[in-house]
Amino acid sequence: MKRQFLSNRLFDAASVWSDPTRITIRCRSFALASFFSVAFTVSGSVSASEVKDSVAETEAAVVFAIPDVWPWAYEDPTGMPRGSLVTVVQRLSELTGVPVESRLRPLRRALVELDSGEVNFSLLFQSPAMDGRAINVAQVMQINLMLAALAETDYPLALEALEGKRIGYIRGTYLGAAFERNSQVEKVPVAVISQAIEMLPLGRLSAILASDHAILRTLQAMGLDRDVLRYEKHVAGQPGVLYMSRVAPRPRIAEKFRQAILRLSESGELDRIFFGQKGRPHHDDAGSRLAQ
Repeated sequence: MKRQFLSNRLFDAASVWSDPTRITIRCRSFALASFFSVAFTVSGSVSASEVKDSVAETEAAVVFAIPDVWPWAYEDPTGMPRGSLVTVVQRLSELTGVPVESRLRPLRRALVELDSGEVNFSLLFQSPAMDGRAINVAQVMQINLMLAALAETDYPLALEALEGKRIGYIRGTYLGAAFERNSQVEKVPVAVISQAIEMLPLGRLSAILASDHAILRTLQAMGLDRDVLRYEKHVAGQPGVLYMSRVAPRPRIAEKFRQAILRLSESGELDRIFFGQKGRPHHDDAGSRLAQ
């Protein structure tokens, strides 16, 4: 029977460590390994939260609450979201590579969800009140708020001249400080602009107050020429803004969106999204019509 000598392995190991050359190499290797281990640990402890935030912002889809108001945003017959604001959100996602989830909401619910942090962003008319409730990231467009009436009428289209008359407007929308404060006209909320246009020839409304974008898109959808109405500017250049929730902010992504909005504006794409391929019509101040 062969005898087993456990001491041979111990001797071999001892002889390796007793070699000065090998000792030097092993010591240097150990020192380098220790250095990189410590450096990685320190670096990781300093930037762990930043890495976590960065990964979260890169991977998680940001959520938009988009006011469900035609033609800004609506569902088509197949249930797909459509409208100018939906298109803007899609383009922001395409240009930045940031995944988005768009939720069509009644205006009041969109505001509640933005306040609570249930969503990260929304697209809304700028107002001092909204600037207090959410973070104003960037202006997306400027629209004109218009007073409109049937073309065959001749009374002045100004709030002070419409005292006692019924004015239709989209429920919940901000239409300028003068309209907010005015108590001399009868304000009639409607769900969509088409409803207000249909009420004009019935005598149930004297005028409509809405954005030029909403009025023109509605007339197009109804197959009506824009000249069936006459118009007067109520507020010129009312800003539409990308707002970010104060409760659930995404600042790095907000900056990406801001830069993408600038690109869309400079290229003229935003005007085409809101007003069609011909872009924004201009207002003929000498008369009372919208011209191309």
